[in-house]
Amino acid sequence: MKKTGWTGQKRMEGWKPVVPLGFMLLGLLLVAVLLAAVPGCKGSGPQEQSRTEPEMSTREYLQSLFKEDPESEKEFERIQGEFRMGKHSLAFQNLQELLKRSPQAPWTEAVEFYLAQAWTALRQYGNALRQLDSLLLRYPKSPVVPRFLMSKGQIYLAMAKQQSSSGAEDPVGRQYLEKAKEVFVQVSKDYPNNREVDSEALFYLGDVFSSLEEPTRAKEAFRKVADTYADTPFGGKALYALAGLKLSEPDLEGAEKAFREITERYPKTSLASKAQQKLEGIELVGSQAPQLQVKEWIGVAPPEGDIYRSKLTLLSFWAIWCPHCKRNIPKIEELLETYATQGVSVVGVTREKEGQGVDKIREYVDSHPMDYPTAVDDDGKTSQEMGIKSIPCVVAVDSQGRIRWHGHPDYLSGKVIEFLLQPSS
Repeated sequence: MKKTGWTGQKRMEGWKPVVPLGFMLLGLLLVAVLLAAVPGCKGSGPQEQSRTEPEMSTREYLQSLFKEDPESEKEFERIQGEFRMGKHSLAFQNLQELLKRSPQAPWTEAVEFYLAQAWTALRQYGNALRQLDSLLLRYPKSPVVPRFLMSKGQIYLAMAKQQSSSGAEDPVGRQYLEKAKEVFVQVSKDYPNNREVDSEALFYLGDVFSSLEEPTRAKEAFRKVADTYADTPFGGKALYALAGLKLSEPDLEGAEKAFREITERYPKTSLASKAQQKLEGIELVGSQAPQLQVKEWIGVAPPEGDIYRSKLTLLSFWAIWCPHCKRNIPKIEELLETYATQGVSVVGVTREKEGQGVDKIREYVDSHPMDYPTAVDDDGKTSQEMGIKSIPCVVAVDSQGRIRWHGHPDYLSGKVIEFLLQPSS
């Protein structure tokens, strides 16, 4: 379809975005399986009693199941290597073959649990859930039970996010979110003395509340993880998620405080570096936005020297080689669809890369619903002046040319747009 004017007043109909499951969730699942500690089950007391701390990690326990069969252990480790390399289908087939050869071996629990992870990686969520339910039924006293449960909750959360294009009101997505919430609440209740498990359950519970559009409960969950479990892998992640929620309100002062807390608590970490980049973006809010330095326009260019003539201009920094950028294009388009009549315009800003020049960018733009112009940044000069350290990133500029918001598009909500459309002081 022919592209329209830069204010995006003609819309493309019938196109619905598909939000893929990010690789990040799979990475978290595998880290949980291989590295995190899990509690042991003590006796057969009632469920409301707290479980004890673990004597061994999940990895140690799964390895111990192979102690009488070193050849099978070697085969299992080889399959794990295939999985880590992203060869999920091959790993799945080999896991099945391993089980077929010795269906009654002591190590079947380990292989079957990994099969559930393989089903998840292949997005066969129904099969993964059935596999986990079978494990819970047959190994009720296994020290890996909390991992079985956490995997179920993460799968429900992933299924819900596949429905996210319909929003929190989507009944199917909401059902999955409620199921995920039930699992994470159960894990937190049953294993309060296991710091690794409880911190992870509370972190994902915060994610669920955020997806359910219950920001107060989400912030409470993230704050509890950050304060109570600061020494766990989820302490810093919870602070980062909390800062993101603050940006989406928008509470820039609260976001700045949370990002700064990360840099102080976890200095010299990659998370602190990311937080510092966000702080530098927030510090630009209120300053005068520079004019774009454009090598070439793709689509109908805005009037020269008058890019910020709209009530609010969203500068969307992206690149065709960035998967997260592509994932957020439908969201930017949807915001333009909703707020164009209220004075919101969008300008895409991208840059060339070796093998991905202007022609490749134009080809991508022409084949995707991007009903706004795209500026090819002149040697990255605009990105540098706008404080863009990573993409995707959106910078909101008002009609006076002042930067009003700076952050990841994941945090750019309708609530933020409506706030920014109000006159600034």
